[in-house]
Amino acid sequence: MNRRQNIFIQKIIYYVIVVFIIMMGYRVYKLWYENYKLSNPQLIEAISTNYSEEQPLQGILLWDEQLIYAPQDGILTYPAPKPRYVAKGEILAALDGVAVRAPYPAYFYPALDGQEGNWVYPKLWPDFAPFPEFSKASLIENGTFLGRGEPIGKLIPQPQVLRCIAYLDTTPSLARALNSKDTPTIRIRTEIEGKERRAEIVAVKTSGQKLKVYLRLPFFPPNVLSSRRFTASVVTDMQKGVMVPDTAVITREGKNMVFIVNGNSTELHAVEGFPAEDGSFFIEKGVQPGNKLILNADAIIFNFKNENLRIW
Repeated sequence: MNRRQNIFIQKIIYYVIVVFIIMMGYRVYKLWYENYKLSNPQLIEAISTNYSEEQPLQGILLWDEQLIYAPQDGILTYPAPKPRYVAKGEILAALDGVAVRAPYPAYFYPALDGQEGNWVYPKLWPDFAPFPEFSKASLIENGTFLGRGEPIGKLIPQPQVLRCIAYLDTTPSLARALNSKDTPTIRIRTEIEGKERRAEIVAVKTSGQKLKVYLRLPFFPPNVLSSRRFTASVVTDMQKGVMVPDTAVITREGKNMVFIVNGNSTELHAVEGFPAEDGSFFIEKGVQPGNKLILNADAIIFNFKNENLRIW
């Protein structure tokens, strides 16, 4: 073996030793740093907050309705092109001057959308599928010639409860409302009313994280009759508690738990709450505002050696 080969081998050995020293140094540093983090865990302070969830509701409306037919041939005339309330015996429209009167108190609307008689609960509720296509009600023009037996509009008996079928995403607060011992309700906010009102939940179907709900709405203004579509926002009740990062919460034996630091001791407390948005966890019971919690609880639970650890 010549001199050049010896030098080459020496260089290889040198670089191997340098790499080995660097790797060992990194490993020692990593072990030290992990031990340092365990010995000096990062703490956070539980912050008092109020929590409420909101999500859009896209649904369809249901109501009982009856078509009103022309009793004779003639030119149709009616006093108003919008849905309106009529009392029993009130004139709905006229055909060549012959009055057509309301048989009972109702909303009268001289418009049709083609779904009359087909838009019923037994057809719309069973399947967990998109709602059928439909159009807005089309007004029957004043001055239209109608033959006997043709529809002049529809009556929606009053009083009656306006109903809605809609799809929603499952959330912890919504699940709480559905499991209420009292009659389950949700708060909805619409542009129609401009304020929050409670809608009664009559029936619920579940498919994965989706809910199909059947609601009784607390209002029935006549202007909703122009379309069977319904949009609103579902707002859950305000809850008081504390908000913490979800890394501060661990699950053991089906319970959510956090490390509460009190002076030199650390206690593992069971808490009640649920995951919120943006990587946070909302705690209703088990933690008070101002309590110090360990931020990375999952890393601590497997390595914690403190003799002062207590489980509550």
